[in-house]
Amino acid sequence: MGNEISSGRNTDYQLSPFRREKLMHEFNTFFDVNKSGGLEWKDFDMTRKKICDLSGWESNSEDSLRASSIFHTVWENLQEQADENNDGKITAEEWIKMWTKLAAPRVKMTDKIKSKKQPEVTLSRLPAWLEKYVEYRFSLYDRTRDGIIDIEEFEYVLSDFNVPAKNARAAFIIFSKNQEKQVNLEYFKQLSCQYFQSEEPSDLGNFITGKLDFL
Repeated sequence: MGNEISSGRNTDYQLSPFRREKLMHEFNTFFDVNKSGGLEWKDFDMTRKKICDLSGWESNSEDSLRASSIFHTVWENLQEQADENNDGKITAEEWIKMWTKLAAPRVKMTDKIKSKKQPEVTLSRLPAWLEKYVEYRFSLYDRTRDGIIDIEEFEYVLSDFNVPAKNARAAFIIFSKNQEKQVNLEYFKQLSCQYFQSEEPSDLGNFITGKLDFL
């Protein structure tokens, strides 16, 4: 594991059950596509091929080559940070361990002495590899390439991940504030940051996967 996510962190920090549930939903729904219980490169390659087929991209097209580059980059970074035993597979346990380290607040030794309470976690930027993935997911939803995700696009893409249409539409209405808020890339990044980092169940970002409740 790289020093980037371990240095200066509170090693006693634990993810809440709510946050673990969100992260495992992401793991099971969007990453472990062959349902083997672990992440391998073939999961990413299967997703890439599925997306290219869904989008009608030829194997040598610019969009297809871009997708291949992004998925390789995300996998390499994810493997570096989460694959503790270097076996080429990321288990659910390793996935949660990685997120626990990413989520742990930075604390000084004097802070530990002053109080035994866990420091509050504030939302910050996503890891670089995940930000690339979020940007790519946005482009996947944005079928018309107009820079905005609409409810039909959201429902269509999530249907390929076995998310019921009524759930996808209900979730979109929630995080788009009854479709009054345009879901552009900047807003989608804010929602994604909430999804991966927030402990508040009412935050709108918790609905971006089409799941309406956790726990």
